[in-house]
Amino acid sequence: MMQDYFFIQSQEQFTDVRTRSQYDLALSLAKSGKAVSILLVQNAVLSARKKVDSPNVDALLSHAVKIYADSLSLQQREISPQQLNTSIKPAQLDIVISAMLNGDKVIWW
Repeated sequence: MMQDYFFIQSQEQFTDVRTRSQYDLALSLAKSGKAVSILLVQNAVLSARKKVDSPNVDALLSHAVKIYADSLSLQQREISPQQLNTSIKPAQLDIVISAMLNGDKVIWW
């Protein structure tokens, strides 16, 4: 059985330098053929908006990494689903429980 990876990203990439190495890890796993998903929560959802220059997110999406944005975090920041990058889908936190029940490796950054 192939192990999937599910990352929960709470750090905002524009001010937290750690996000670069975290996204590099996710990208490396995706390039090696692993299934990778990321849930953006808290201020990390800011990079999910359309027209935001985010080379890290673009690289992940180009390698079939599924990226979700937490609906509550979006609501708290007054970001509507229509303002999201079309490749990033809003999701409820229960997506984390589903990943855990699926046996995915779940990592919170």
